[in-house]
Amino acid sequence: MIDFEFEFQYAEAKLPILRQVGGGIPAGRCVVLCGGSGCGKSTLLRCINGLIPQFYEGELKGFCRLNGQDTAGMRIGEIGELAASVFQDPRSQFFTVNSSNEVAFGLENHGLPQDKIRRRVDEAFRIFHLERLKDRNVYELSSGERQLISILSAWAMDTDIFLLDEPTANLDFAATQQLKEILLALKKQGKTLLLSEHRLYYLADIADEYWVMADGEIKGKYTAAETKAFSAERRQTLSLRTLDLAEITVPEKELLPKTAPTALAVSDVRYTYGRKAGDTLSGVSFSVHEHEIVGLVGANGCGKTTIGKLIAGLYRPSGGRIMLFGKPKNLKQLQKQVLFILQEVEFQFFTGSVLHELQYGHKVTPKFEQKTDALLKRMDMWDCRDRHPFSLSGGQMQRLTLMMAYLSDKPIVILDEPTAGQDAESLERCAELIREMRKEKTVLIITHDPELIAGACDRCIGLSDGHAEIELPVHSERDLQAAQRYMEGFHPSDAPAKKQHKERFHPATKLLYWLALLVVISMSNNHLVYAAYAALILLTASDGWFGTALAGGMSFGLLWAANALLPGTVFSFMLVLFPRIIAIGISMRTLIGRNEASRTLAALRNLHLPERFIMIVAVIFRFFPVLSGDMKLLRQSIRTRGVFTSPLQKLRALSSYIEILTVPMALRVIRIAETLSASAETRGIDLTRRKSNYLSLRFSAWDVVFCVLLAASIAAGLIL
Repeated sequence: MIDFEFEFQYAEAKLPILRQVGGGIPAGRCVVLCGGSGCGKSTLLRCINGLIPQFYEGELKGFCRLNGQDTAGMRIGEIGELAASVFQDPRSQFFTVNSSNEVAFGLENHGLPQDKIRRRVDEAFRIFHLERLKDRNVYELSSGERQLISILSAWAMDTDIFLLDEPTANLDFAATQQLKEILLALKKQGKTLLLSEHRLYYLADIADEYWVMADGEIKGKYTAAETKAFSAERRQTLSLRTLDLAEITVPEKELLPKTAPTALAVSDVRYTYGRKAGDTLSGVSFSVHEHEIVGLVGANGCGKTTIGKLIAGLYRPSGGRIMLFGKPKNLKQLQKQVLFILQEVEFQFFTGSVLHELQYGHKVTPKFEQKTDALLKRMDMWDCRDRHPFSLSGGQMQRLTLMMAYLSDKPIVILDEPTAGQDAESLERCAELIREMRKEKTVLIITHDPELIAGACDRCIGLSDGHAEIELPVHSERDLQAAQRYMEGFHPSDAPAKKQHKERFHPATKLLYWLALLVVISMSNNHLVYAAYAALILLTASDGWFGTALAGGMSFGLLWAANALLPGTVFSFMLVLFPRIIAIGISMRTLIGRNEASRTLAALRNLHLPERFIMIVAVIFRFFPVLSGDMKLLRQSIRTRGVFTSPLQKLRALSSYIEILTVPMALRVIRIAETLSASAETRGIDLTRRKSNYLSLRFSAWDVVFCVLLAASIAAGLIL
């Protein structure tokens, strides 16, 4: 069972976030922490799993007992053996690239034998019928699939208690239903569940009690039967979202005249990602009237966000036509007239305060200031106006981006999942603001939220198999039920996983080369550098990185030829510097690409290096696969907000442009590092016991051949 009582105040905070919060949860029960954003739900979970005060500093009073054991004096990892934690954003808590390695990570930290780790990992995927997610690249999985992997990672720890912090905040309708099935299975196994959650409908058959929090206190504890009997007014007072989707009502909405002009027309638009066979979008066609609010729904991965970015001019279609107000538009014209609000809110903030973020790009007149002040108060953000956007909660960030859209001068706005992490009161505020947008704008909402669809949308367009297959009006409860039935028909993708690459070299061989390379490039002997470079190209090609090896070889060849034709010019300098830079980049890719990050970390652990050092390396490795994608999102945000629309503008305000590119990325890295480290602590990275490995590493003839080649290359370079 769980038994606790806490008072807590964050370091440098003016007021306590928890005030005499206490309770007891018997074994095998499910309790849901609910209430408004910022009421202390996540903080309470951090107190129970030990992250407070050991990781998040502050003054903590009280006690916590898990299964009868007092957690005072326990390390976070030791508490993790009693209670497994699942965080809100799975993107920020993965240490490895491979899904099976991720499930094994906590077991490795606790030093279980390798054969037992392998059995436990296989069992996790089999019991929950998720074999399709085994040995997958986690960056190729959907948000819902990533969250499922994080839950499997928690289950693999074999604890009796599960602590989940808003597990559906980033999940679509289908993934939420799959999460429900997993939670039901855990409860049948006798596990104790404590969840912080805003979406409540999927918990109706799971929860035993609902604890309503406000102002850092538990204001009421209600049984499932009592909570289900709440009236709509009572739920609204407690800031609780609906427990039964059938009870959602559709407010009366202003009907558009049938003769309303068309604001957006998408005709046979197609799009292909990279070199993938077949179109991601195979011919999407639909239209939206001026001042209409349309929901775009469909199974995860069906192309909703893609079509939104095509309409906003952030992607270039491979076919078809997009028209605004009756005229076809190119990318630049689309970017000027369409605002796309990303689901990844943290990439859309360019200033140091909430107020300045709303004013950014606008002429600040007394009238605009009055409008902004009223909007902040209306959205319950007035007290946050001087705070940095990155200090806000996830729900507050979502509301800030929605206010930015409301103040935008662009006539068409596309919102991607605008109500993630919103409580009932905030959801209603968001729906009202979106309805008010229609006075000046046309709005397209990418969403899986039935409550938002009911409160804001005039109709829904369903995407499936790369095209728009259905249109559903939302004027009555019957219409909404039809839309819900359509959404309930979504199923997770059963697409086969990509064939796993067979690594030829032991990670220790690559580490040896990398260390040798660092020594070589620090020397002035260019022939030695070129010899080591040639060895690297051969290693890269032999390991299956043919494109990378070809690009590296051609780059060096072109520089060599240019220097031969024009000796004593800038090419001579480039021939000295560039091979060194390119070699570092290529060697890092061979160390962390595909599943190599996990294998490299396993090799470091086999060398019995300090775990803190390995954790630092793991955090560094974690960022490489996502930095390019994050930078892409940031550039899209800059384009859609109309900032620096031409190279000349970027040049004129180069310092501001660089600041906008670097500051959000730096803050994003800090946030990921914090969550990643917290996740590692709860899964035992701080334990002093001997660690083990899920992966088996063996040297082969390839390693011997390359080591001989490396020695020969260095010798040849020295002789030359």
